[in-house]
Amino acid sequence: MGCGSSKEFPDDEPRTVVVFGATGLLGGAVARALLEDPLRFRVRAVTRRPSSEKARKLAEEGAVIVTANQNDIASLEKALEGADAMFLTTHYWEDKNKEKEIVRGLNAIDAAVHKGLTHIVFNGSENVRKVIGKDCGHLDSKAAIEEYLSEVGVNYTIIRLPFWYENFCTIFRPHKVKHGVYAIPIPMGDVPLDMISVKDVGQCIMNLFYRPRYYSRKTLSFGGDRLTTEQMARVFSKYIYNKKFLHPALRPKDFEAFNFPGSQELAAMFEFYQKSQLVRDVKLTKRLNPEYKTFDKWLDEEAENVENAMKEQDTIV
Repeated sequence: MGCGSSKEFPDDEPRTVVVFGATGLLGGAVARALLEDPLRFRVRAVTRRPSSEKARKLAEEGAVIVTANQNDIASLEKALEGADAMFLTTHYWEDKNKEKEIVRGLNAIDAAVHKGLTHIVFNGSENVRKVIGKDCGHLDSKAAIEEYLSEVGVNYTIIRLPFWYENFCTIFRPHKVKHGVYAIPIPMGDVPLDMISVKDVGQCIMNLFYRPRYYSRKTLSFGGDRLTTEQMARVFSKYIYNKKFLHPALRPKDFEAFNFPGSQELAAMFEFYQKSQLVRDVKLTKRLNPEYKTFDKWLDEEAENVENAMKEQDTIV
């Protein structure tokens, strides 16, 4: 289990970790990773929809399902009562409001401090506006929450993530150009993009919770692979047969013209990826999760899911 072998707490005292966003991709990956070691962790999965199928499955795997709303401090304190640690991720896209996301994040942090939690792991971000001079609500909000977290005096670890492989099954699935021909809709030109599997992130975060003192007050950057769209197209062609994959020279400013909610912010995100010269830490990812996947390995395993997502798009088109 990577760095998890160097534990900092007794075997006979499992720590209770409260996981926000537990029915989402990231929170779900964290919850499931922690559930793999019931001798060291008890998982309290927070959701606003406890009767959902995803919540039911987590309960079957051993999680305690609790209901809380990040807009309601009383419900947060109830969910955090008696817990040791918290994984916090905040959601922007539901109402696309940076200020509301910041308030929700601060509420959760305040509740955790009030209830005496000893470690918070937060899914944060760099401040995009400071780098490129453009608003990127879903990242700038997390940067603001990061700043607050660093000032409240609690032990924390901040993680910063790149583009997720799993996005190729949803909004960034290959776009149909014509019969049998698909384009990679990533506006990075010839600049390589850092990427990672969300499932691999879950394993990394589990190992942060094994060593809370070692990773206290640190900001960590994870990465699983770094590819240009041309390289991505070659990997797609390798595992999804009888289809041709193009890598058009899309730029962030081209993306701004696309007519769908959030296109401006996503364009700003990719411009930030291009201009910031960030390189995510693949070595750290490998140290925390030796079984992490490159994009090639991930697509080898997930090609059917990606192809099904492409077929769904075909029926819409």
